[in-house]
Amino acid sequence: MFILDATTISFFVVTVLALAAVGAVVALAAVAEFVVSNRRTRVARHQTVRTYYRGLALSH
Repeated sequence: MFILDATTISFFVVTVLALAAVGAVVALAAVAEFVVSNRRTRVARHQTVRTYYRGLALSH
């Protein structure tokens, strides 16, 4: 049986927030890597960011 006191609850909240922050950083890094990896193709086609990714999304 768990005893819920202020220390246990605060540790849980801090742990959840830390994991959420790490997840957000990883997700942001993945999006940035995707955008940077497609930049050369987009620039070669002389397309704006919006036009290129709209076409990419609609082609799936």
